[in-house]
Amino acid sequence: MSAEPSRACGVVVTGAARGMGAVIARTFAAEGYAVVGVDLAEPGLRSVFDALGAPHTAIVGDVVNEELLARACATGAAIGGGLRCVVVNAGISDPGATPDYAAQRWDTVLDVNLKAAFLAAKHAAPLLGPGGSIVMLSSIVSALGFAERAAYGASKAGVNGLVIALATEFGSRGIRVNAVAPGSIDTDMLRAMVATGRVDEGRYTSRIPMGRLGRPEEIADAVAYLASDRASYVNGQVLHVDGGWSTAGLPARFE
Repeated sequence: MSAEPSRACGVVVTGAARGMGAVIARTFAAEGYAVVGVDLAEPGLRSVFDALGAPHTAIVGDVVNEELLARACATGAAIGGGLRCVVVNAGISDPGATPDYAAQRWDTVLDVNLKAAFLAAKHAAPLLGPGGSIVMLSSIVSALGFAERAAYGASKAGVNGLVIALATEFGSRGIRVNAVAPGSIDTDMLRAMVATGRVDEGRYTSRIPMGRLGRPEEIADAVAYLASDRASYVNGQVLHVDGGWSTAGLPARFE
């Protein structure tokens, strides 16, 4: 990737205030890209982007706001001399038992995780040239059944469908659209869910052939790869970065 920022080098990362989004933003900045970070959590976003410094730019706001996403894409193009990539990372899970799940909660999860992804792609596409890309964050929950994750699973399955539709639509223009589907990643959000008892870390790692949680840097590296010319013929794919969870049958047993 190191030679690529000589061309259009603006990158937009949504959900950049913490966790995977913050690490993705730092990864692109370290590679020489001009990064625009979008998040509703102003203190965290300011902290990340104050540390990065100019020309990197923070835009505070809700990703379901279409005007804000349009402005973020335009800002990325302006500070980078063109837009190279949009990373759709912002998302919420909001787990809960289906019989008690309010319709408004469903709508909010679908709006943040899926509608905002569509809107980001809608406004990125006119600014991306050949070699540009859109990378969305999906989840292994898009393909595996997780109890009490109906809204989240449906939204991420929708992201997968959106990826293949847009990859087909934009491919003839040299714009690639792909997704990274993380497994269980060791972030503050996951630690908070462990603390509340919603997540049992041992139960999760017992399902993962590699026997550990993923690191945010491992997701950021996968995103950076898909945005790079090393993935120049990768289009319409969902790359699972999950330690093998999504492909595991019966795990090996070693003495």
